[in-house]
Amino acid sequence: MSTRIFLAEDNRADVVLIREALLAVHSVEYELFVAKDGEEALNLVAHMGEPGEMPCPDLLLLDLNLPRVDGIEILRNFRQHPQCVRTPVIIVTSSDMPRERESAAALGISRYFRKPASLDAFMELGAVIKEIVAHQG
Repeated sequence: MSTRIFLAEDNRADVVLIREALLAVHSVEYELFVAKDGEEALNLVAHMGEPGEMPCPDLLLLDLNLPRVDGIEILRNFRQHPQCVRTPVIIVTSSDMPRERESAAALGISRYFRKPASLDAFMELGAVIKEIVAHQG
């Protein structure tokens, strides 16, 4: 069974790295829905679960620093969606600002993964996802 993952990430290179961390490194079978900016992510959340639209995912991977709408606003809307209240969320961001960490934590995230500089450290995101998916299922 594959895991439905919703990824809100504007950096194409990071999307590629996340795909690599999931399948090649950690053998996580997944179906990935990608929003390339905050406005697109917010729109997907607003219509999630409607006929012909993306279902509520098994996991949300969310960058906080997105163009048009920031990640905290997306997370707030995601948490208000009746089907996604308990869905695990991993923040995947380069930001390490305490205020952003606190805002995300208050909205019920599972993990805060700061994007590392090294490729090997970035690949550990796959292990974090695998752990959360295993715990959830």
